[in-house]
Amino acid sequence: MENATHALMMAFAVLIFVTALTISMVSLNSVKRVSDAILYTKDETNYYTYTDVKGKAAENRIVGLETIIPTLYKYYKENYTVVFRQANYNKETGDFVSGTMEYLPVYKVPSTRNWESSYKDLMKKKYGNKNGIEYKENKTLSDGEIFSFDIDEETLRHEPWTGSEDKVQENIRCFLNGTIYNNPNNNLKYKDYSESPLQLGGFIGKYGNSKFVETIEEYNYKSSQATDSTIGSLTKEKLKRMIVFTRILE
Repeated sequence: MENATHALMMAFAVLIFVTALTISMVSLNSVKRVSDAILYTKDETNYYTYTDVKGKAAENRIVGLETIIPTLYKYYKENYTVVFRQANYNKETGDFVSGTMEYLPVYKVPSTRNWESSYKDLMKKKYGNKNGIEYKENKTLSDGEIFSFDIDEETLRHEPWTGSEDKVQENIRCFLNGTIYNNPNNNLKYKDYSESPLQLGGFIGKYGNSKFVETIEEYNYKSSQATDSTIGSLTKEKLKRMIVFTRILE
């Protein structure tokens, strides 16, 4: 008899627990519905009318230095090309105004260099008559105007920072801030970033307030003239990513 009484008490306790749990769940659901309704009425965005934007304007991304700087710091490690251009831009259609597009030189290298044929070949294949932009080979080579960051190009130009990630990043810091990059091999000081008229106060000082259209492209490259063992990576055809920042002209 005592065991039966104890069993009934346990069953009653379980029933009370289940009933209390059910009431709690129902109460919580009611509170949630009320809170959701209150939050919905307070959020003004729920009453906005959204338009589905299509076309190039939706695909292109307008960015500033907050995107360009980290992209530059990764170009060597991830082996992609960063290209700078400038043009007038129609924000509504996402189109660049015809005839205004040109490559944007962002620093200079000594123009007295004897450019190797493999470097000329690489530049022409990558930038010659691309997307209707005129590649001014004579000016690029004679004046030493550089509009891109690419480890293959820099290796063929025998830049002193190639071969070391630390030196590449040091070079980027000099470029961004307009300071002097010292070449430890022959004590040459590259003053292009700090003294060139293209770089007043470095890239940050000159283009800190500018806006750029970011586009992503890819290209295949195979050099038939590259025979030097130091550029063996260029002798095989490969697909490479190109990140293009086109400065919007006012």
